[in-house]
Parts: sequence; structure tokens; C-alpha cells
Amino acid sequence: MNHTSILQFRTANCKNCYKCIRNCPVKAIKVTNQQAQIIEEQCILCEKCIAVCPQHAKVEHNDIPELQKVIASGKKVIASVHPAYFARYGWKSIDDLEQCLKKMGFWKVVDAAEGAAMMKEKYTQFLKNQQQKTMRISSNCPVVVRLIEKKYPHLTEHLMPVYSIKQMHAVYLKEQYPDAVLVYISPCISVMADAEEGQAQMDYVITFRELNNWMKDVSEKPKRSTGEKGEVYLSRMTAVSGGLIQAMQPVEGQKYLAVDGIEQCKKILKELKTGEYEDYFIEMNACTNGCIGGGSYSLNQEKKLLDALIAIKELSMEDGEPDYQKDYHMEVPEIPERRFIQEELYPGKAITKEQFTHVLHEMGKYTKEDELNCGACGYDTCRAKAIAVIQGKAEVSMCIPYMREKQENYANIIIDAMPGLLVTIDYDFNIIQMNKAAQDLFDISRKKHLLGKPVGEIMDDYSMINMIAFNREIIQDCIYLGEQKRYIERVLTNDRKNKLILCIMKDVTKEKEREKRENRAKADAVRMADKLAEEQLRIVHEIASLLGETAADTKVVIEELKQTILQEIK
Repeated sequence: MNHTSILQFRTANCKNCYKCIRNCPVKAIKVTNQQAQIIEEQCILCEKCIAVCPQHAKVEHNDIPELQKVIASGKKVIASVHPAYFARYGWKSIDDLEQCLKKMGFWKVVDAAEGAAMMKEKYTQFLKNQQQKTMRISSNCPVVVRLIEKKYPHLTEHLMPVYSIKQMHAVYLKEQYPDAVLVYISPCISVMADAEEGQAQMDYVITFRELNNWMKDVSEKPKRSTGEKGEVYLSRMTAVSGGLIQAMQPVEGQKYLAVDGIEQCKKILKELKTGEYEDYFIEMNACTNGCIGGGSYSLNQEKKLLDALIAIKELSMEDGEPDYQKDYHMEVPEIPERRFIQEELYPGKAITKEQFTHVLHEMGKYTKEDELNCGACGYDTCRAKAIAVIQGKAEVSMCIPYMREKQENYANIIIDAMPGLLVTIDYDFNIIQMNKAAQDLFDISRKKHLLGKPVGEIMDDYSMINMIAFNREIIQDCIYLGEQKRYIERVLTNDRKNKLILCIMKDVTKEKEREKRENRAKADAVRMADKLAEEQLRIVHEIASLLGETAADTKVVIEELKQTILQEIK
């Protein structure tokens, strides 16, 4: 198989999250254009990023479509099932699982504890035969192997040169069934990582999670066994932390120690140095509680942890104590010693002081006090983040406190540049913020106590109270500030989400004064018009009076003249 991309992220809305980086033990994730991507050559396949991703943005290698084609072609397909399946499904016998898988087209189902039995025999033989005692670390967990190869390459010489359960079982099954197609069913995807090694391999690998989804199409699900719990095989203990040590026959003078959990493993590996702890064999499991805590199990847990631990122990040790006779006794094939690769986790040119300082300054870190080391970006320290930026794995914008401060400063610059006045008030009617124009108006340089104080100390708050009381969106009004001798037009906006009132104001004192002057001029004009009308009316009356007297006199004269003429005619 060619696993060119075992695990990746698909495009998702992962802005300002960085959970994957925070949880990645080797920081094998880069962010480009605010999109997280796994750096495959640095990834140790622990699946921590997948477990915490809120977007469920995983894209992992999936052999099932190809495997279904193989089954449909009629080839004999054998499933090698990791013993952690007892914890995953809770079945007491592999026979139950075999019945289900045969309905899905598998030819045979076998317990991968067979491979574990061969592996632990190899371990025991190696410890017995080593000429000089030296510290040894188990090599069964692919995540631990990759972690040591990539981050602690000086410790690769201490890894046991023994192949994993999957690899050992593959060699055995290839000899027994040379024409069969082999499928390994695993609690995690990390076993795909050893596909590049030259030893015989399984043809396909699927996880318990993938198998569970596949089995949804099967009409009859397997039922849990009742009555007898089935045969006991000690090597099944390799599914839990410390189980490998319990399954191995102790070697005289050899000390044993079990470590589980990726952070614990990292801590121990940091402390280990060549020449120390020579008589210790250290069993390491990247997952807490061992393989039963693997990614495929922990992401979709169907059985309680306590029940899982009990099930494994009961099916491995009949009386609670290891019985080396009650186990798979396989003929261990002749396999060459396993070789490991020493890798540089971060290959490339050395980072210069100038580069480092420049990036720190880009992140707003000019002094030690500026380095908050909050971890919001996913890196433990600001300096580790700066290194990641130089390596092309991170972006400056991932520094959330710096970007927030930058945005706030930018917003404040815009707000202060506003010609209008802005005052922000909370729902308790206290002043939260004032822009420069408002500060100048209310002389906040002299009255610094105004921030946090009731808004009623600087202006009328009746409209604000009315807005909250009646849940209004917007109110417009005009008020007079007696102390400043100013007229202010206000637009009040109700920001319910943040429980704030935005008061945008405009000084309209000049407009109001001009309006007053215009009103006075109009009043004077009206008074003048009234006075002129009265004067004109008086003159008209006088003229009318004079005209009335003249008309009367004329009428008398004409009447007299008329009478005189009439008398003369007679």
C-alpha cells in the first residue's frame, strides 16, 4: 500500500481556533491563510488534533472502498483484529466478531494477539541475549517510535529492534496463507506509518471506527456471548498500558517500567540520557491506558473504561495473575532486526537573531513584559511561536492578544478621528468610553473620574432610561448642556448583544444660535410690519375723514345751486 497521506485536514472554518496546534505534541501543523494543515513529514499520527477539532475536519486514509472491491472479486480476505476490540465492542469471544465479518465477506478472522505473543517472545529473547545491559524502550507503539525518530533521534538506539504486533502477525499469516489478502483492524491509524518499512505488511488497514461504520450495513449484528467467556490468552494484555510487561516472562536482573500518555512519554524521553537507567526496559504507549485508549476508541467510546479494563484482564489472565502457558504459542519466524531512522524534526537553515527579533517585533513583542505566553496561538511561548513563523508553520496574525490590541487601537484611532462625539454607556448607565471629541467637550482631561461614572453627571439620561425600559432600537433628541452652554443633537442606539448604548452626538450650538437670531429678526420684522400697517391705517382714516367733510360741503353747495336755478326757471 502507498499511504501518501494518512491524515490531513480538509478546508474548514478554523479561524482563531488553534486547538489542533495546542494539542499537537510535536507542533506538526502549519497555518496558511488561516487554514490549518498537517505537516506529514513531522506528524507522529497521534490523532490528538482530530479528537479536539470542533469542525471535525479530518481526512484520513480509507482502505474500505478498495477492500470491498477485493472482497467482491472473490479473494480470500483474512482479518487480523487487534485485541483492543474487547474494549471497543465488549464481546467475550472473537467468534462473535468472526460471524459478523464473514457476513461482510471476510474469509477468516484471527486474533492479532497471536502477533503480540510472537512480539513479546522476541522482546524476552533479546533482553536475555544482550551482552551488555542498556536501557531499552518498547517499539510496538508506532506513535512512540515516530516521536523518538523525529524529536529524540539520539534515543533511537534504545528502541527495541523488534517489529510491532501488526508486522509480526503479517509475517506469520503470509507464511500460513500466501494467497490470502490480509487486513489489519486497528484501534488507531498510526499503524499505517510502518508501511514504508521493508518487512512483510498487511495489505490493508482499517480502524475500529471505520469497521463500525461499515457494519451498520449488516442486517444481523453480533450478540455478546453468554455463559463461558472463552479461551484465555495472556498476550491480549498488550492492549492495555503495562500489559506487554505482564505478558513477558521476567528476565533476571531486568527492571521494568510502563509509561502511557503522550505528554508523560515526552517528559520521560526528555529525562532519558545515554548511560543512565541501563537496567530498565520501558514500555511506552502514546495513548492513556494503552491501545484501548486509541483514537478510534476514544472518539466513539461504546464501553465504560472500567468495564474495558476488566474485560481485557479477564480474557488475558484467568486468576488475575499471568500464566505464561495460557497464551498463543506460535513459532516465531526468523525476522531481521528492525531499523529506525534518525530524523531532524525541524530541518533547515539556522535561525538568526535578526530574524527572531524581527518576528517578535511584528508580533508586538518589544520587551519581556510584552511576551504574555498565553498559549492562545497553540504554542507554549511567544518565542516558540516566533520560531514557527520563521519556519513557515505559523502566521503573525495567530497572536490573538496582539491582534486584538491592534484592532482595538485601530478602532480607537478611527473613533478618535470622528468629527462627531461618541459616548458609550452600559446598561447601568455608566460611561464606558468617550472619543477625543467627547473628551474635549466634557473636559475629561480635568475630570478623569467621569469614566465609569453615571452618564447623568454630564448629560440628561431620560431618553436612555426610556430606551431600555421600552426596549427601543433608536432614539433621537436634542438636549442643552448648561455647564458647557451647548446644544447637542443625539442619536441613541441600543446594542442589545453587548448590553451597551451608543450615543452619537453633534454640537448644534451654532445652528441653534443662528436659528434664534433668525427668529428674533422675523419677530422684529413682524412688529415693524404691524406698526407700519397701523400707521397706514391711521392715515387712511384721516384721509377718509377729510374726504367725508369735503363731500358734504360740496353736496350742500350743489343743492343750493340747484334750487337757485329752479327758482329762476319759474
